[in-house]
Amino acid sequence: MSYDVSAVVPMYNAKELVKFTVDSILNQSLANIEVLIVDDCSTDNSLEFCRETYGHDSRVKIIQQPKNMGPGAARNAGIKNAMGKYIVFVDSDDEILPDMFSKMFDTAEKYSADIIHSTQFVYALPDEDGNIPLQLVDDSVQYFRSTIGGDSYSEITPLSYDMAERFDGWKNRRINWSVCGKMFRRDFLLGNNIFFPEMKYAEDMIFCFACLFKSKNYVVLPGGSYVLRITGSSLSRGKKSSARIVTALNSQLRAVSSMRKILDEIPFFAQNPEKCIYALDKVIDDIERGYIRPAYQELGEEAIRSDNLVHKFMREEFAEKAPYVEFLFYELHRIYEPVIDYIGQSGDTEGFKEFAKSLREKEKK
Repeated sequence: MSYDVSAVVPMYNAKELVKFTVDSILNQSLANIEVLIVDDCSTDNSLEFCRETYGHDSRVKIIQQPKNMGPGAARNAGIKNAMGKYIVFVDSDDEILPDMFSKMFDTAEKYSADIIHSTQFVYALPDEDGNIPLQLVDDSVQYFRSTIGGDSYSEITPLSYDMAERFDGWKNRRINWSVCGKMFRRDFLLGNNIFFPEMKYAEDMIFCFACLFKSKNYVVLPGGSYVLRITGSSLSRGKKSSARIVTALNSQLRAVSSMRKILDEIPFFAQNPEKCIYALDKVIDDIERGYIRPAYQELGEEAIRSDNLVHKFMREEFAEKAPYVEFLFYELHRIYEPVIDYIGQSGDTEGFKEFAKSLREKEKK
């Protein structure tokens, strides 16, 4: 059976929230859809819960990964099993407003789009008592919309096929780097062999980079219907530790090979090697500034050295060169300027409650 849209939901230990996510998809105004829940070897009975709750629904497919491989690999399993003309990705702790699929699908069909890119994220505001709603999509919930990127598009805009213009938009984040809030034509992904690199951090940034520079018809749709949940427990906002630094270092190594492969396939970058270098450096630096440096700042060198995890990683990856690479790692982090932990701030529930409170106070004036 074919569908208009396939929604891929990568899941790991999301039993408390995944029902809200899946229900928000099943309640879309666009009827001809399917949901692919891809369980990444959850340990909290998420898989059993989904089988019990949705096993009777023909619109829902439940896929179990053979081992825990991260969100990129889970999304790839969804792409390979999807039957929809278009694919969207919805994280298992987020939700989507009922009109999301219909708006994006209609626009995609009108413009023969490879990709539909919405310009805003939606946040469910805490109530006056500061309680963040458990169910984000509800008639009683008020929303705040945040524009993604520096420029706001006021009308539907097919991007020029000029790669220099696209690069400028990517570089300045007018074209956002997140996979959420986008719709992808399945044949475009498969025809161009576009899949997520199997890494923990920045896999969606690399996926969206490939999509931007390989697509012919990339359409920006003003507004947004993707509701982000503010929580400090997600993969990218977890507790800082040496293990997190090692995961980020591993992601950097995988990012290098993934980005080089993509850049080699796109003539624009072969013709503009300085932009090729910039793009690769930007991805590596984003992982550094987003995950490694904030953790290093919080933990300190002594604590990182004491548990030996970084040392072990260096030895496994760099063999006889490990002492030199490890020396550079610590030497550089001693002189780096402090960074603001934007990723940590984006999951700060208390800060979000204060922000919502200030909005309500402004409304009363």
